[in-house]
Amino acid sequence: MASITALVILGLLWGGVYLLMAEGLNLIYGVMKVVNLAHGDLIVFGGLLAYTLFAHAGLTPITALLPVALALFALGAVIQWGVLERIPLGGAEGELRTLLATFGLSYVVSNTSFLLWGGQFQSIPFLQGALRLGPLAIPEGLLACSLAAFVAALLVHFWLHRTMAGKALRATAQSPLGAASCGLEIGRIRITAFALGAAMAGAAGALVIALVPFQIASGGDLTVQSFTLIALGGLGNYLGAWIAAEILGLTEVMSQYYLGPDIASAVIYLLFIAVLLFRPQGLLGRVGRI
Repeated sequence: MASITALVILGLLWGGVYLLMAEGLNLIYGVMKVVNLAHGDLIVFGGLLAYTLFAHAGLTPITALLPVALALFALGAVIQWGVLERIPLGGAEGELRTLLATFGLSYVVSNTSFLLWGGQFQSIPFLQGALRLGPLAIPEGLLACSLAAFVAALLVHFWLHRTMAGKALRATAQSPLGAASCGLEIGRIRITAFALGAAMAGAAGALVIALVPFQIASGGDLTVQSFTLIALGGLGNYLGAWIAAEILGLTEVMSQYYLGPDIASAVIYLLFIAVLLFRPQGLLGRVGRI
């Protein structure tokens, strides 16, 4: 019984990290309907940047979270302004153009990471002890990173719902034409959305690298995990993403414990396929074309 309780707690804690990891992707899709295939590579870039700050300035993943997020915010703004904003988005061809553009960007980001950090695995030693709660042992690093991820996600949620800039972004997600007719600058809002999504990816990377070693090839798996999460919750639905993050965390922890790490990786892909087959709109998403 104690082992089951420990697994549930671990799954919920991992869910907090997964929420921050995928919420940026969810935000970008919600505003622009752009599927960012470079998302996982941005997470890896943020994680490796946090590794550099740790190696040269002694910053922990928690203290590196803000500077990494700011750096990725600037990078995301440049990508949106210099590349995606110049791509016509109308019709199915527009969706294909953005897919191809972000697919190319994933290679640009991953190869830039390779030039800067090489191809070896990197990690940050951080709070490697365990918090004892009776018979339960909770890893201190996972607990701290999960709490930081929850706080970051809640701050973004507060910004989206309680500030004028956040409400303008949500209005653009609901109806770009209606937002434009009210005088909102849609182009600037799209740049803000992509930059914020990249910042959240970078912040997630700064935390995840303390839990899982990174290399440049890790981006593809992280992209799949993020897509699985937002597909399960409903594309563009933030409450659905929160629920899906906890489900994904529990599923991964349970499958690793009972089936082994190799099969656990396959379980995530099977979950992704099952969602697309049986409930393509996600748990809380609306029926429509994906």
